Amino acid sequence: MKYSEQKRIEFYECDENKHLKLPAMVDLMMSVSEHQLSGGEASTNSLTERGLGWVVTQYHIDVQSLPQPNDKITVTTDAIGYNRFLEYRDFNFADEQGNVLITVKSEWVLFDLKKRKMVSTDEQMMADLGIPLLKKLPHFPRLRPQPEYQTKRQYRVRYDDLDTNHHMTNGHYFSWFIDTLDRDFLQQHLIQSVDIKFNQEVTYGQEVFALVKVEDDGQDIKSYHVIEDDENKSRAVCELTWRKI
Repeated sequence: MKYSEQKRIEFYECDENKHLKLPAMVDLMMSVSEHQLSGGEASTNSLTERGLGWVVTQYHIDVQSLPQPNDKITVTTDAIGYNRFLEYRDFNFADEQGNVLITVKSEWVLFDLKKRKMVSTDEQMMADLGIPLLKKLPHFPRLRPQPEYQTKRQYRVRYDDLDTNHHMTNGHYFSWFIDTLDRDFLQQHLIQSVDIKFNQEVTYGQEVFALVKVEDDGQDIKSYHVIEDDENKSRAVCELTWRKI
């Protein structure tokens, strides 16, 4: 069930170093997957009529090279399978020559918009879309909060942060993560890999805290992130691996 779209990277999608921003990367993935499902029973509009929505629970992202302004790329998505509660979707970003720039593995659930909880996969919908039932599930790293962090900042969920599921869209988490890092660090390093797990939604008006710890052992450079509520409960956990420019 592969689907591809050609995109031109815009300047507003890039940071001051002219590299594609993580939130913009996520927006491109969401756009392509929605266009693939557009008009069918798994589209956002169709699911909303049933009181349901798609929610990402986990990403693993590997970055070979980040696109820059005016680069023409192809974004491909493939719904690779499902089980009772989870649906798995891959993404691929490639340049004009077909060289792989970014690969993404993602895990999704169907979400009851009224009860605010996940529901079982719609097996008939999966069959109609030609998505196979998986006997062996893709592996994602197990992420846990760190015992201690170095920096803590408070944020409030704004109206513009919300998506059609009425909670903060997952791309905005990365804006908070990046904001906790020093500008000098960001000017001197590029993302190499991303692992993130969304544990619980963050909703309008909610005030939460973004915490970060950076470690450089001379070989690996990693930043560890968590979004916590005012009761110190983890809403999202993320690990970013970096390389020096």
